[in-house]
Amino acid sequence: MPPSSQATAPRAGPHSSFTLDFAADPLFAPSGGRRARRGKRRGGRAHKRAALIISAVLAGVGLAAFVQKGSLPATIAERLPPSHDVAQAVGLGLDQVAITGHRFTSDEAIFKALDLADTRTLTQFDPKAARQKLEALPWVASAELSRVYPGQLNVRISERTPFALWRHEGREQLIDKTGRVLQAVTAGSVTHLPIVAGEDAPREAHTLMVLLSRYQPLNQAYGWAERVNGRRWSVHLKSGGRIELPPDGEALALSQLEAGGNLAALMSGPPMVVDLRAGGRIAVRPVDPKAAGAPHQRNLAGIGSLIERIGADGGER
Repeated sequence: MPPSSQATAPRAGPHSSFTLDFAADPLFAPSGGRRARRGKRRGGRAHKRAALIISAVLAGVGLAAFVQKGSLPATIAERLPPSHDVAQAVGLGLDQVAITGHRFTSDEAIFKALDLADTRTLTQFDPKAARQKLEALPWVASAELSRVYPGQLNVRISERTPFALWRHEGREQLIDKTGRVLQAVTAGSVTHLPIVAGEDAPREAHTLMVLLSRYQPLNQAYGWAERVNGRRWSVHLKSGGRIELPPDGEALALSQLEAGGNLAALMSGPPMVVDLRAGGRIAVRPVDPKAAGAPHQRNLAGIGSLIERIGADGGER
């Protein structure tokens, strides 16, 4: 649905609104003399009619409130119609709902959250409860509701922005930067968002992306990241290599890797496993253990004292 649209709740017998436009009344056109005085008297009657209409509406609202709260004596209350009938009789029925700002949230979901099937009048409508239900919908970031008497409800929706793609249990789901799951998508249909995986990945994804964005070579080489045991990240690179980040101090570990151009050298070389989990050192090994004796491995061994080779098992923890 386009960002701005209007939807009408199914209601029977809508009440028409009224407008009192005194400036456009020909009775007030300045024609001078006696006619002008006549117009003034008629204008006074028009004001009185308007006041009577407004008074009737306010009285109806007050009466409906008294009936609904049970403030009237039982003998009187028994003779009165139900409060929602009173409210509708004075033009306060909930007849129309205007919804704007939504694109991914359906009208059906919004109407269900508003609980319009059980709400017949504006006096029955609870805007606070309705807003809470609306903001519990996956895409809805915030909702603004306003009542327009006699019978209209305006709903303004602000939706969330997809931030990353979460791969979990064989599915792909859009998440926002807070980690909220927005909706499932067809595998492979979203290619412009960073990919994360793992049980706790949505909650920590934004922090990881902010960190990686500080390192341009790593940011460009990023393929996807996996949250391991809910404690740390394993960053998989487009080249097939990966970087094992520690549970704590990820920023310090990456700054050590970047020192002296080591990060750029590793990102531009053949696929390697870079292990930063041991504090104060960087361990590097080839992705393919059979390539351990290849020339590129010997070159990596000369990068500096921070880099050590580890065994083919990768020292997994």
